[in-house]
Amino acid sequence: MQTHGGHSINILSEYTEDIYKILLQNRDIHPDELEGFFHPKISDLHDPYLMPDMELAVNRILEAQAKKERIVIFGDYDVDGVSSTAILVKFLTEIGCLVSYRLPHRVHDGYGLKEYFFDELKEKWVSLVITVDCGTRDIWPIQHAKSLGIDVIVTDHHAVPDIIPTEVIAIVNPKRKDSLYPFHGLAGAGVAFKLLHGILIWLKSNTINETLTRYIDFASLGTVADCMPITGENRIITTLGLKQMQQSESIGLRNFLEWREQIEWNADIIGFQIGPRINAAGRMDTPLTALRWLLAGEGRTDEFFGELEHLNETRKWTTETHFQKALENIDTSKPVLFYDASDLEHGIIGLVAGRLTEMYNKPTIVIKNGHDHPLTSRKWDTVSVTENQNIQLVDSKNLSIASCRSPEWCNLIELLDHCKDFFIRYGWHRQAAGFTIESSKVEAFKEAIWKQIATVHDIHNLPKKNLSVECILPPNSITVKTLEDIDHFRPFGIGNPKPLFLIEDVTIAATKPLWQEEKHLSITISENPSLRFLLWNASDKKAHLTPGNIISLLIEIDRNEWKGKVNVQVIIKDIIT
Repeated sequence: MQTHGGHSINILSEYTEDIYKILLQNRDIHPDELEGFFHPKISDLHDPYLMPDMELAVNRILEAQAKKERIVIFGDYDVDGVSSTAILVKFLTEIGCLVSYRLPHRVHDGYGLKEYFFDELKEKWVSLVITVDCGTRDIWPIQHAKSLGIDVIVTDHHAVPDIIPTEVIAIVNPKRKDSLYPFHGLAGAGVAFKLLHGILIWLKSNTINETLTRYIDFASLGTVADCMPITGENRIITTLGLKQMQQSESIGLRNFLEWREQIEWNADIIGFQIGPRINAAGRMDTPLTALRWLLAGEGRTDEFFGELEHLNETRKWTTETHFQKALENIDTSKPVLFYDASDLEHGIIGLVAGRLTEMYNKPTIVIKNGHDHPLTSRKWDTVSVTENQNIQLVDSKNLSIASCRSPEWCNLIELLDHCKDFFIRYGWHRQAAGFTIESSKVEAFKEAIWKQIATVHDIHNLPKKNLSVECILPPNSITVKTLEDIDHFRPFGIGNPKPLFLIEDVTIAATKPLWQEEKHLSITISENPSLRFLLWNASDKKAHLTPGNIISLLIEIDRNEWKGKVNVQVIIKDIIT
């Protein structure tokens, strides 16, 4: 382990000329796993009936199909929720179900099921609701649904609490303690996809693989955008989903990708292009725009996509504005950063929290005061249930909402779990979480979480950002062959990260601005002057880039393809002096 500035650098392997073998070794891929890793197939998917309640869920859906009952798919406002909804709406319609959808509005409704949803659906003669990417913790709304005669099937992938709604028909969630399912890392879209898989098997379809292939692109959207590990079954979903996208049955998706190359191995197309546009709908307005874009026929895709583009540009500008404001107001000496912002748009708080965590390498909680909290627009109190089943009635006019992000060294689940008695509602992954809290308890919660993190970490010497590099790479070894070796391991993501290399003590030969934008630079080094090094947002690093300076670089190796010719380009991720 080497320490440089704010980084701890873990060098995984000694350099050899065979980069392919280095990457294989660093990912601990055994010989019997090679075929599945490099050539995943639909037939490699696990048996969906190993997941709890799969049979119960499938039977109830097919009963609704036979009786022509009205079914509603209830999703979430992010990419995972939207793509999960699209999977089931499209597939259940295809097999003859009477199906519609309901997506919550982030500001007006908040996350998850609410009792008033079921009041509305009862008036429309809906008798079955299937949740996707939510529902596991929604005890009271599901009990209310049961009292109205509405059955609920929950499909979800979030952590399962000790108390779950017993009135539910089925809870299909690979994270259940009684689950026999061999892979726990599915996204909500992955779980919805497995429900589709289960129905196909029950119907004894003779086109199971073909149908799964047709829907796997939607499943890959939620998998990548929700930052699930691209390992195990998720690698199958992502690899095959990216291949399917270019012939997607979604006209909007296919049109968007038409002029983009190398989609089949590039998960960044989801993470940095498709995902932010879909998310922008739910952050800035309504997620229905994104869902309708995915499901639209030829005549409406341009209209919906134009709305997504506008919302995405607004999202980028708003995030940057509030991020700069946060930088002026946070106390960076604290072990957990807090930013209190009553004027911050609900859909932006998670993005600002993520930017602050990335900059300071600390857990960050952004809290929005409850003046326009989703629950304040409804005429009843919120119920909070703790593990001992005490019931508290809370005045919904005095609530705040929060979004949390953490670096790798901090487990949000464990950290927040010790403070859960403060929360009205909550849900979390290891590095991303959200909760609702009484505004009067915020200051006490801050003290509690600062105290809790001090029991786990030395708050005066918190872990540095830990970066793993594949090896120290000689500058003259960066060739097209190196690039080809790396490409074998795509698509990259959590669990199979894009390879990062360290090159040491290279001499700056020259720099020049890119595209007349002086904040981005093209750099050459004396040790391999034919290589093009690219540095984005270089304004705060220019002092290190004077010709003749000797520096070390953290780099990624990428391709630049132009008119059929592939060239190597090097992306500088950081400068080490």
